[in-house]
Amino acid sequence: MRRLTLAGTFLVLLAALLLLWQYRFERSPEFPTYHLADLRAAASPSPGVEWLGPETLPKLRLRVDQAHPRVVARLDLPEMKAVDLLHLRFQVTASKLRPGKEFWEDGRCLIEWHPQSGGTEWENDPVCSVRHDQATAVAEQVMRPDQAPAIPALRVENLGRTGDLEISVFEASVLQERTVWKIGRCLLMAGWLAWAVAWIGCRGKCGFVRSLFAASIWLVMGIYFVVPGPWKGVRPLGGPLQIGPEIAAFHAAAAPAPVPQNTSRNQPSASPVVLDSVGKIPDQGDFTLRLKHYAKNARSMLHVALLLGPTLLIACLVGRKPARSLAIILALSIEAAQLAFGFGFDWVDVFDLACDAAGIALALTAHRYLQRILPRMAAGETILPLKR
Repeated sequence: MRRLTLAGTFLVLLAALLLLWQYRFERSPEFPTYHLADLRAAASPSPGVEWLGPETLPKLRLRVDQAHPRVVARLDLPEMKAVDLLHLRFQVTASKLRPGKEFWEDGRCLIEWHPQSGGTEWENDPVCSVRHDQATAVAEQVMRPDQAPAIPALRVENLGRTGDLEISVFEASVLQERTVWKIGRCLLMAGWLAWAVAWIGCRGKCGFVRSLFAASIWLVMGIYFVVPGPWKGVRPLGGPLQIGPEIAAFHAAAAPAPVPQNTSRNQPSASPVVLDSVGKIPDQGDFTLRLKHYAKNARSMLHVALLLGPTLLIACLVGRKPARSLAIILALSIEAAQLAFGFGFDWVDVFDLACDAAGIALALTAHRYLQRILPRMAAGETILPLKR
């Protein structure tokens, strides 16, 4: 009965997490919802950049040919000031877009985060990329600058050898976190911590303090690698984010004043503007993601280490049986979260799970070995035979 109760509680906590995540944000009442038509009105002409369709429902196309080997466009959001969160909804299509020599030379969309104090340096935050005849579904993502708040602008680059890059859907909304999320996440963490303590008590015999420390290790790993995870942007978790209805226009009393030092960026130019590509963009996200990218050949070792350390610590605190079950739940949750966030699941993820299993097995073996030698070490016995 106790295990059945724990299973039901796990499902309740999971449902609460999914619900709170989808209602985490709401649109800021200070800003309208921006569409391509709003960006078109403030856009300056650029070589190779063409607007298609009616003014109310336009499409943006960047065409690379012999006359225009690289095409770059930057589109400002009218009357935008520095913000912390920007929700994007978009659809991007490539047509016969042959990528260049570098892996990043394809069609891509970025958000430029300009500092509110002005200056010429800004952060490039990738949104999506396409090549050949790829087409994204209508997707959404919440973008966050490293140095918040910052002023966002849309940057589109077609760096292929030939072909078209087309944006048919674009919607940008400034967000703020709901109060229910700020309170609910604390209650959720307390709930998951209590569940882990109860799970350990169900599967092992140890004191409350040791169970609490072990459950805390498991919870920290879950926060860091499952939800919210190590990713820089925020993605919907299994369903669209519920951010409320569109805000059609500024309210006269709430309209934000343009930032003086960036006013020139909102003024379209009559003469064509030629922009250079920003080139290769550093990897985004937590240092674990960057390490995983730079150490591709050591991917298996990273996954082994990911589960080995926490499993060994938990085993030392509460025993092998609770450590094994909590580590398995953690490994499955990591891959499930990646699938729910839209990163997919393939044979590489199956290999990752196998490496996770190897890390768990090594941790439990190491714990068994430590159990054998530590009592002898405490008694002053020699662990290894002396060489004569």
